[in-house]
Amino acid sequence: MKSGLIDKPMFRRSRAVLLTARALSGADREQARADVTEAVKLSPGLVPAAALAGRLLAEAGEVRKAGRLIEAAWRANPHPDLAETYAHVRRGDSARDRLARVQALAKLKPDDPEGMLAVARAAVDAREFAVARAALAPLAGEASQRVAQMMAEIEEQDTGDVGRSRQWMSRALHAARDPAWTADGLVSDKWLPVSPATGRLDAFQWKVPLADLNPPAA
Repeated sequence: MKSGLIDKPMFRRSRAVLLTARALSGADREQARADVTEAVKLSPGLVPAAALAGRLLAEAGEVRKAGRLIEAAWRANPHPDLAETYAHVRRGDSARDRLARVQALAKLKPDDPEGMLAVARAAVDAREFAVARAALAPLAGEASQRVAQMMAEIEEQDTGDVGRSRQWMSRALHAARDPAWTADGLVSDKWLPVSPATGRLDAFQWKVPLADLNPPAA
């Protein structure tokens, strides 16, 4: 930045990515907490930093701070990792307590599909199947793979209807894929600070893999 090769926003984002990478790879929990806390200040919408910071702060007993940090990140960039961290920010809570917390988080972005999916996931875990169905209802018409798989799980656990569960699993096989961590044509089940293909920093984005946007002809 001092030499003029990058501007200040790119500097802040790049430094946040590097701090998050160091926190993820380090064994020193106190140093990791300091790193991701700084990373979140530099780039509040960087999901991996916010999720890790939330976990480490909650682990240290700073539950309120962890909650506020995740809420701010959720407003900027709703993501399932944030919802998962927020649900478990307080140890010892019941499944229904976690559901109530996730419902409060989802209200910050009421029309976002990630909020609906997060509520449904927490509701299934709490065995509140009516709540789960209601959360997924706006998404069920054109169900993605995650929606179809969760509907299959609900049918199996709620009604025991194996036939309907299998129908949803069949839909999942042909449904549109959900967003994933994607970089340079590669899809990863977790965020990485650099692309394995090119070594490019901050290459991974949370989006639907490009292959699904232009499916090959039959």
